Amino acid sequence: MATAEPGPAPPKPACAVTFGSSTLLCRHLATALAASGRWSAVIVLDPSPSSSSPPASHLVYHRTVDLSDAAAIVSALSGAAAVFHVDATTAAASGSDGSFLSLHRLAVEGMRRLLVACRGAAGVGRVVYAGSADVVAAGALDVINADEGSAPYPDKFENAVSELRAQVEMMVLCADGVRTCVLRPSNLFGPGDSNLVRFNAGYARSRSFQFVIGTGSNMSDFTYVENVAHANICAEQALHSNATSVAGKPFFVTNDEPMETWEFMNCIMEAMGCQRPKINLPAKMPLFAASFSDIIHRRLGFQNFSTPLLHLDTIYFLSCTRTFNTSKARRLLGYYPTVSLEDGVMRTVGSFSEPSDNFGLSRKQGSFGSSKADKLLGSGAAADILLWRDEKRTFSFVTLLFLLFYWFLLSDNYCFQSAAKFLLVISFALFIHGVLPSQVFGFTVEEVTSDHFEVSPSALRNSFMCLASAWNGEHS
Repeated sequence: MATAEPGPAPPKPACAVTFGSSTLLCRHLATALAASGRWSAVIVLDPSPSSSSPPASHLVYHRTVDLSDAAAIVSALSGAAAVFHVDATTAAASGSDGSFLSLHRLAVEGMRRLLVACRGAAGVGRVVYAGSADVVAAGALDVINADEGSAPYPDKFENAVSELRAQVEMMVLCADGVRTCVLRPSNLFGPGDSNLVRFNAGYARSRSFQFVIGTGSNMSDFTYVENVAHANICAEQALHSNATSVAGKPFFVTNDEPMETWEFMNCIMEAMGCQRPKINLPAKMPLFAASFSDIIHRRLGFQNFSTPLLHLDTIYFLSCTRTFNTSKARRLLGYYPTVSLEDGVMRTVGSFSEPSDNFGLSRKQGSFGSSKADKLLGSGAAADILLWRDEKRTFSFVTLLFLLFYWFLLSDNYCFQSAAKFLLVISFALFIHGVLPSQVFGFTVEEVTSDHFEVSPSALRNSFMCLASAWNGEHS
């Protein structure tokens, strides 16, 4: 009996990606979707004109679409089975003037029209929205290994951008008539990310460049862009095959390799030819300056004179721990990072093309040796104390010096009189110690003999040698 010939394979559907020309994620996502072999076409929608560079695949088509035009959105999505929508605030530099009204129109109103078009005339079945993990960050509070259940939205958002992102998230999660889910990548980076390079270049040019804000030990989750593109593909496939478990839910997406924030910053700055900052500055100082600037700007109506490096959210990023748990994405989406954090950093650093020249940095700034102040102070323990590298140690020495300064100079006593009183206190303490019994409340009181007050010439010489070594010794 002859077997029937298999019929022609059903035609592959198309998909759409928003902000594909003006955001880092969409440029990589469009390429990954074209290479997946699941789509007949990848339609890239963007309010701004497409870049002059040719697309990476013949399946990628760029279309300039105004997200405020509902009819244009429906026409552009014709034939698309899925839409990958990226956080519109990341495209604000090219899509709006940066004001709150423009951001709201681009992000919230644009998302609303997109969802109406998807469940209406366009007939799109699945929407994956890539937002940000910052929507659950609450100011100066640390976020440690937070999952989707233990990290709700904060009662008060620190900035308008995070609040707009949360509004868009809630619209997506509560959408009717279309399967949706939300991805929350943390600290997205990758080749071609001008925001990351510009931020580090701005920090290197500023007066704050010599300082590490906070202790420098705070951890953050960073996510390589290709891993986020892979997570989008996994999320769309899960919506297609396992919609009951995935639809209407958010998922944290990271590289699953928490790293010290300042170590990541240092890797980028060293690749740009800049020296690592070594002086720790307590986070309360820039936070106070940023808060004061914000009060002047909001309540008195003066122009905001703070630099972007003094914005509260920037200081929180540099000084607070922000790490997230991706077990839910692994379990329900089948997401696993395809590029390690080390490889991602190396690829990003390798993509830099003379960034110091492009952003006005001098190669003289990139000397990897010790600073002048460090060399002048001997690069030893004294340098660590005076340059505030160990906060507790520096505070102890400053407090001791202040007490000595007050005792000998600020009080009404003469120097010799103060020294006499100081010796009198020591003598009185030794006298009390001498009359105490050998046992006091179960504690043994050791006898102070005359040997304790003898200093041999060798011990005195060794003390001076240790002091000189501590002052001039190499800092490790």
